[in-house]
Amino acid sequence: MIPIKFVNKYGECLPKAICLKTPNGADWKISLVKSDGKIWFEKGWKDFANYHSLSHGHLLVFKYERTSHFEVRVFDKSAVEITYPFKRVEANNKEDCRASQKRKVYSSFEIGSTSCVKKCKEKIVNTTLEKAKELKTCNPSFVIVMGASYVERGFVLTIPSMFGKTHFDMDKNKGYVYLQVSNYEKVWPVKYRIRMLAGRLRVELLAGWMKFSKDNNLKVGDVCNFEFILKTNMTFQVHIFRKTNTDCSTLANSSQVKREAAAQG
Repeated sequence: MIPIKFVNKYGECLPKAICLKTPNGADWKISLVKSDGKIWFEKGWKDFANYHSLSHGHLLVFKYERTSHFEVRVFDKSAVEITYPFKRVEANNKEDCRASQKRKVYSSFEIGSTSCVKKCKEKIVNTTLEKAKELKTCNPSFVIVMGASYVERGFVLTIPSMFGKTHFDMDKNKGYVYLQVSNYEKVWPVKYRIRMLAGRLRVELLAGWMKFSKDNNLKVGDVCNFEFILKTNMTFQVHIFRKTNTDCSTLANSSQVKREAAAQG
C-alpha cells in the first residue's frame, strides 16, 4: 500500500497504472487499485518483488518524477543498495539454446514410414520450439522439448549443463528447486542432483518432476521455457507451449490443394 500521506497529496493525479524505473534502466508497469482513499500496487508488483528478491526488512525509496513514473531504489537489510540485475536476458544463454536445438528432439516420436508424416511431425515440433524460444523473459532461462523419458517413463529431466554450471551451486550435489506456472497458484518442489556421467556434468530433476509433469498434463512434443525468477530459493517459472496438430492439418490441406492443382493443370 502506498503511504497515506503521499496519497493525500498526489493520489488524485495517479492513473490506473504507473511505471517503476530502476537504476539499471528497466521499466516495470504496475497496476494500481484505489479504494476508500487508499491505493495499492497490484498486477505487476509480485513480478517486481520476486525479480529483486524482496523480503521483510528491505528498504525501497520511491522518487515521484511525473504523473505515472517513479524512480525506485532498493536497499538490502544492511542498508546497502543492491546490485541490480539486467532486465532482459543477455546472450549468455545462447549456448544453452543451441544445445537444446542440437538435442535429438524427434527421437521420442514414433515416425511413420512415409516422408509426409515425418515432415508433418517435425514441423509441429519446430513451430512449438520457435514459439518457446521467442518468449522474451526478464531472467535467465532455458528451453527443453519434452521427450518420452521426461513425461511418459523414467521422469528424469536433464537441465542444460552450461545453465547448471552458471546458476547452481556446484559444491552442493543435491537439493530442491521450485517450479510454478504463470498463475502462481501452486508451487511444486522438485529434487535435483548434480553428478558426473561419462565425464560430463549432469543436472537432473528427479522426485517431484513426475507430479509437476502430470499435474500440468505435459505431453511428448510440448516445449517448456524454464525462467529462473528467484535464485535465493531456486525458483523457476515454467512457460508451457503445447504441441498441436494445427500445423499438421495446414500442411496436409496445403499438399492436397497442390496435388489437385497439379492434376487440373
